Amino acid sequence: MNYFLFGFLIWSCNVFAQEHYTYPETKKGSQTDTLWGQVVTDPYRWMENTQSPEVRDWIKAQEKIKEEFHGSAYRSVLEKMMQYSYIKFNPLFKEGKYFFYYQINDVAKAPVLYYRKSEYSDSIPLFNPNLLFDSDHMSIKGISISDNSKLLALSLAKNGSDWSTIRIMDMESHDLLKDQIQFVKYGSVYWYKNGVFYVRYDVSETEESMSGTIKGRKIYYHKIGTNQDEDLLVFSPKNEYSDFGFERTPEGKYLVLYYSTRVKSLSTHFVSLIALNDSLVFRPKTLILSKAKNTYFKVLGELNGKMLVKSNLSAPNGAIFQYTMSGTNQRDVLVEQYTQQLDNAKIIGHKLILVYNSEKQARAVIRDSLGKELKAWRIPEGSVFSEFSGDVNDQVAYYSFTSFIHPPSFYKIDLITFKNEPRGHSEITFKNNNLVTEKVYYFSKDSTRIPMYLTHQKDIILDGNNPTLLEGYGGFGISTKPYCSSANIVFMTSGGILASPCIRGGGDFPGWHEQGMRLNKQNTFDDFISAAEYLIASKYTNPKKLAAKGGSNGGLVVAACLVQRPDLFKVVVSESGVLDMLRLHLYNIGYTWKNEYGTIQDSLDFLNLLKYSPVNNVRQHVDYPATLLLASDNDDRVNPFQSFKFLAELQAKGAGSNPYVLYFQRKSGHSGSTIYEETKEADAYVYAFIFRQLGMKTKLN
Repeated sequence: MNYFLFGFLIWSCNVFAQEHYTYPETKKGSQTDTLWGQVVTDPYRWMENTQSPEVRDWIKAQEKIKEEFHGSAYRSVLEKMMQYSYIKFNPLFKEGKYFFYYQINDVAKAPVLYYRKSEYSDSIPLFNPNLLFDSDHMSIKGISISDNSKLLALSLAKNGSDWSTIRIMDMESHDLLKDQIQFVKYGSVYWYKNGVFYVRYDVSETEESMSGTIKGRKIYYHKIGTNQDEDLLVFSPKNEYSDFGFERTPEGKYLVLYYSTRVKSLSTHFVSLIALNDSLVFRPKTLILSKAKNTYFKVLGELNGKMLVKSNLSAPNGAIFQYTMSGTNQRDVLVEQYTQQLDNAKIIGHKLILVYNSEKQARAVIRDSLGKELKAWRIPEGSVFSEFSGDVNDQVAYYSFTSFIHPPSFYKIDLITFKNEPRGHSEITFKNNNLVTEKVYYFSKDSTRIPMYLTHQKDIILDGNNPTLLEGYGGFGISTKPYCSSANIVFMTSGGILASPCIRGGGDFPGWHEQGMRLNKQNTFDDFISAAEYLIASKYTNPKKLAAKGGSNGGLVVAACLVQRPDLFKVVVSESGVLDMLRLHLYNIGYTWKNEYGTIQDSLDFLNLLKYSPVNNVRQHVDYPATLLLASDNDDRVNPFQSFKFLAELQAKGAGSNPYVLYFQRKSGHSGSTIYEETKEADAYVYAFIFRQLGMKTKLN
């Protein structure tokens, strides 16, 4: 059967005033589900088989529509983005006794790993992932060096996948050993003696995460020189669907396990230590047991015979506690909570480095092992610290900071003299002295006060006619932080305003995450909608000049706001969005996200999810904003069918006066391509689409 009737887009002469769009006809099935007594239709269930010939034909048909937007605006934006990109400075990071960095030698290939034997010695090429396969995009997801710096573990990914294979390299000969550790996902690699700890799932093929759920997450120990089927099982949860986290303490003496159990509605959180020993007998011992809601624990490492833990238990802004390792929940305060939220903490050089968020300026503090403050400093307003790097025995720590306007600047600080020394900065080719970031505040629907970053040219006129890009994420406790993007620079130097609200669901303030998760998820959408209303009411912009963009959970945010308030936006871009909330749990490890979104196995969760799920809430004959959905063929975190279904709903039901377009990326994962050139081409397409809908033109700077 021919499922598709290929139509042509009908364009008016005025490229900024399209009147009507037609799309390839998409087959509708008769699939329905009865959930908690309610019939839910799912006419595009067949799209969940993303490798079927029918879905592939549908994608090809959609790509013909995409090509209509590859015009002069795309070429102009791409040219400026490549001009504004900052890839000339390659920041060093220290692992063991060596310094490493990644370098792009060919924009059409993945970055190559280099190293130095000392900070200022000559660079030596170490590993080029592009030489492994001709037909696939291989990239380095991360590295971990052995304690004696003789062996290097390389986590390698194919085509942007979350799956990785671990290979081991001899640092003297630069040869890859025969060891291959497969089916690794969502976990770092940690060394102990002549082997590594890693996490894998009980799968036989990585493709299983695209066709259903994966389960059986476990920790193994692999001894170098042996086969993977000989690896030692270290930890296996009683429930094969359980999730957990693990890491090694900086001094290398313990593994740390983070996991929870749930009985009905009551959760119990555990932090356990596994003492590492030559006999390789691993017995977890509970350090922390807590039934408190909305709390976190992050083990930093051992100092003065006690385990340091960053936590918000009894300290909403976060504090540092020291736990006695011989018992459970035996702690006292080392560093009291501050008036600002504690963002990061790390032990380097047997000292404690703390980073605090601030309404004005971020602040870093160095303390000794007894908690005494030794050094404190701030960075420029509107900037944010990266995570500090360095080992427990180092006398120097490395860090960087960035903003919406400035690409990263790199520093090192001596932990004895506390001298801060610049190590370099990313070179830029654009003028940023006419750009400024301000922080404004607005009230959400329930009167919660929300901060928002606005970045724009200094001479902006508040006439209600400025092109504005509203970005948002609002999930999983991830804070909204400034970042520098060449695409955003092109947008702002062309007269646009970048708006980044700190919406709930993120981790910007105590309780912020809990107020925007599960049954409270609507607060996240209300915060984003209220940001749009504030920008319009304050004469920054108007609905015909307002764009919204978000990725992953942020893709859910902008899509939910699109269906709830289509009148607020001219154009919406959802990248790898979580869009089918009733089917999310059936793929990959979507079932572990029930704390964030809920689950249809709970009646209240089901009603809440059904209420805002973008796929289930597209209405007939509504004039939805121009919409661009980005999806990738190898996205094994958020399956691309979620974008397919949402697009099909928009094309079938939307009034048709605005375009609904798919940008489909091949050999790419949840974050898009790992190839620099392809990443920039995707960004250029997104921003050219926005420029076209908002009536903008790129400007030289």
